[in-house]
Amino acid sequence: MADLQERRRALLARCAQQRVEFAQRLAALRPQPPQAPTGAAGQYAARHPLAWIAVLGAVMLMRRTREVLSLLVVIRSAVGLVRRAAQLLRLIGHARASRPGGTQP
Repeated sequence: MADLQERRRALLARCAQQRVEFAQRLAALRPQPPQAPTGAAGQYAARHPLAWIAVLGAVMLMRRTREVLSLLVVIRSAVGLVRRAAQLLRLIGHARASRPGGTQP
């Protein structure tokens, strides 16, 4: 039984070494992901209405119009809720900061 336990430990150690080697080889084969645009240019590209219209049109061409439109309604509702929640959190943060007993950053 001790011999089997020793073989098991040796096999597990060998598997761990092979996992590390495999991960290194796989990382070397993968192309590096392009860096996401930062700053105002990246924000503008994400909010550009023509980009969203092009994406919506491409998805609708895949013959799933009803699903696309229902998804669009859900996304629009979610964005509205998130925007309101962000406004509320910002107001709460300003209210706490403006109090005389509030903590200063």
